[in-house]
Amino acid sequence: MKNAWLVSFIRFPMLITVLLLLFLLLKIFGLSFQFPYLPEFSNVYFTVVNVLCFFLLHRLLKKEGRSIKDLIDFRIDRLIKDILFGLLWLLFLYIPFALTTMGIMFVMYGPDLFEHFQTVFAGNEEIFTFPRPHWLLWATACISFVFPFLNAPIEELMYRGYAQPLFINHNKKVWIGIIIPSIGFALQHIILAVSLQGAIVYAAAFFVWGIGSGIIFHTQKRLFPLIVCHFFVNIAFAILPLIFLISGQP
Repeated sequence: MKNAWLVSFIRFPMLITVLLLLFLLLKIFGLSFQFPYLPEFSNVYFTVVNVLCFFLLHRLLKKEGRSIKDLIDFRIDRLIKDILFGLLWLLFLYIPFALTTMGIMFVMYGPDLFEHFQTVFAGNEEIFTFPRPHWLLWATACISFVFPFLNAPIEELMYRGYAQPLFINHNKKVWIGIIIPSIGFALQHIILAVSLQGAIVYAAAFFVWGIGSGIIFHTQKRLFPLIVCHFFVNIAFAILPLIFLISGQP
């Protein structure tokens, strides 16, 4: 069981550590920006953590006589069907995600919630206006290109494919097995927030997303459609560095 707990919650401290190291590295290069929010750099430290988590998961599964390939369960004859299911799950998960976001915002701000979206989710313009060397734009853009291909499978493998079945088998209760990894899934996303209010919204919304994904995986018994769904979501996060590069930000 300790491996299930480890896999469910290791990413958050790893992300914090890599973020701090990235901050120090950029400081060495003489770059000045508002810490800790690095708009287009989240893909960088998430990618580093994804690589580390890949080796961790590979090692754990090897000791258990299993493999990452077994958990993904990719089948070429089901590819089209899995992609269609992935799109369906995207719609299925996005609706409660959006409703949760709106609900938490309403609780915090009442009917004026839409007036606070900029502050809660984007912060002030100073966050985005620090100078970016051209080499750094290219580096982040290249890393962001591979980000969806790593992040989607690694997160689904860890939270749903690996941890969830272990918790269910140990506790003999499906709801416990779904909730615990969903907490870890939500916790790692608060690192993306630019404000305390944003962290609260992210925690609640991604927890609901994790619950929905856990239910889908437990019901469908296949991970690959959820990886496809997660991949489409991650594409949006990969676009930001490319926008900075194309727009020629200084």
